Amino acid sequence: MTKKNFQKIILDILFPIRCIVCDQYDFWICPECFEKIKILSDQICPECKKVFTKNGEFCFACRGKNPLDGILVASLYRENKKRTVLAKLIHHYKYRFISEIGIDLAKILEKAILKSTLPLPDIIIPVPLHSRRLRWRGFNQALFMARYLGENLTPGFSIPVAENLLLRRRDTQPQMEIKNRNARQANVDQAFELNQELIEKYRLKQKTVFLIDDVATTGSTLNECAKVLKEHKVKKVYAVVLARQ
Repeated sequence: MTKKNFQKIILDILFPIRCIVCDQYDFWICPECFEKIKILSDQICPECKKVFTKNGEFCFACRGKNPLDGILVASLYRENKKRTVLAKLIHHYKYRFISEIGIDLAKILEKAILKSTLPLPDIIIPVPLHSRRLRWRGFNQALFMARYLGENLTPGFSIPVAENLLLRRRDTQPQMEIKNRNARQANVDQAFELNQELIEKYRLKQKTVFLIDDVATTGSTLNECAKVLKEHKVKKVYAVVLARQ
């Protein structure tokens, strides 16, 4: 028995991997339960949340109020007032630091994008973490998903993932911990900037960008990221998220 196999046996005994839905061993979510996660067929305006729009774009009345061009939401965070399987996966991913779940979550984003009629992006950009939070978590959940999409969204060629182009200049409070909409906006105001060393590399002018994150709340974080990108002549910025609270 190799050392690696022995370590795996010990880890399986102490911390067994089991499907969070049906308890099947060796999966955080088994293939059968994964297929039951519903990809949304209907999207709504991210601002008023009243008008159905094809890909989560802003409706006519709300268009122009935000730097974002739309928020495509893959699935539900809550259903009938209960957390969905997807919400539980996201919690395990972010707060139990189980990075392997990132592949399953990225596949959910992939399904949502392919179900939509959004234009293919020229660049994929993950919402960045502050260096302090990155050290605490050990990985950027948005970056992990962005990398998967960059390699798998268009079979045959990859889409560039700008890993360090967008920077979080200060360590903001998690948006989910803030209840007031205005306070959420203030929390992320001017929190992002572009890495000056990489602007020329990605040639942002007139490009279409997918901004990747896990959960959107009011959309304030996504809008701040989009604002910085639009200041550098990006043509379109679509946020693609797993769910919205």
